[in-house]
Amino acid sequence: MQSVVLIPARMESTRFPNKPLSLIKGKPMIQWVYEAVADSYASDVFVITDSDKIMEAVDNFDGDAILTSSKPRNGTERCLEAMEILDPDGDQYDVIINVQGDEPLIQASEIDAMLDLFEDEEIDVLTLIQQIDSEEAYRNPNIVKAIPTLFEDDFCDISYFSRSPVPYMKEFVPGNAFKHIGVYGFTATALAEIASMPPSPLEEMEQLEQLRWIQNHLLISGLLTENTYIGVDKPDDIQAVENFLTSIE
Repeated sequence: MQSVVLIPARMESTRFPNKPLSLIKGKPMIQWVYEAVADSYASDVFVITDSDKIMEAVDNFDGDAILTSSKPRNGTERCLEAMEILDPDGDQYDVIINVQGDEPLIQASEIDAMLDLFEDEEIDVLTLIQQIDSEEAYRNPNIVKAIPTLFEDDFCDISYFSRSPVPYMKEFVPGNAFKHIGVYGFTATALAEIASMPPSPLEEMEQLEQLRWIQNHLLISGLLTENTYIGVDKPDDIQAVENFLTSIE
């Protein structure tokens, strides 16, 4: 099975400009992400970006990158454009994994576990989910909640995603809700289907692109992870990541 990890990265974040090149313990964040997934057994890894500065930074740490246009509106659209450049005939890769460039704590073992599932199961799209242990996170609309089917060895399908605190709990109980980690794996066939899907009503209401896929009958599966993830959305998150990395040294 041939696989590729694509790492979308852009400089024009509203809340955190120049985010991918922000230093974490003296190393650009995009380098942390790239080096982690490069240790997996994915066939290839590329940063995909419309920024010459990011292209230069990736070249400086001997990584591989693809320059896309500025047209993509989200990471999936950037992946689609990158695949048109990288594999125009659509026959080079069986699985494409999208790892956001603001997930510096991603681990190679997580990518390997996803690839193993693509080998063993009938999957269209696979993503990561994690138990929610705090009521603050449960009620935070910036933390996307996932509603899983029953688990089988930490594997499930996802019924719905929402910014709302779901499932409803009169009193919050840790571990009964799940947050979505923005890492996606696609079969080449599923990614091609996504390319032709128009926006859906639920996607526009919740501002979650994965609801377009669900409303178009594409099955999204989930893999439960216990690893620590600190997605970097704002400058303060850099310090949180550094504090965690220091704690495990």
